[in-house]
Amino acid sequence: MNKALFFFPLLLLGSFSTTAAELGQPAPACPAVFSETKLSVDPSNFKGKVVLLDFWATWCPPCIKSMPFFNGLHQELGKDGFEVVAINLDEDRDTVSQFLTEHQVNYPIAFDPQGECPKIYDVKAMPSSYLLDKSGIVRKIHLGFRDGDQALLKEQIKSLLNQ
Repeated sequence: MNKALFFFPLLLLGSFSTTAAELGQPAPACPAVFSETKLSVDPSNFKGKVVLLDFWATWCPPCIKSMPFFNGLHQELGKDGFEVVAINLDEDRDTVSQFLTEHQVNYPIAFDPQGECPKIYDVKAMPSSYLLDKSGIVRKIHLGFRDGDQALLKEQIKSLLNQ
């Protein structure tokens, strides 16, 4: 089954998860795995950093559009304690590998081909980004990506870095 055809209606309807990431609450761990370390995504491993946890897929045009911006943020603010962690939702790792040769990123990517993390986070749109403070608390949730989001998102990140 094509993951995009299956997952898109789920995003429109939302999920029925009772463990959804909520504003003001600690960001939950999820079973997405980083290919380099084979470790799963656990926001508690990033304590002391401001984290943008971004859910994306190769079939999502706004996701592709966000990548250069996130690369720039990571490059500019990484030295100040900012980290981008991307969770890819594609089923086929080869598709993702090919995609990443054409759209390079400078931040870690975890893979969740089973789609468990979007259930845990109650992802409602693609892309969805969760901005976590230095304690791993969800401070902002951004649905979708538009050019007009960039200044506000950067301002929110800088504000959290200064706390």
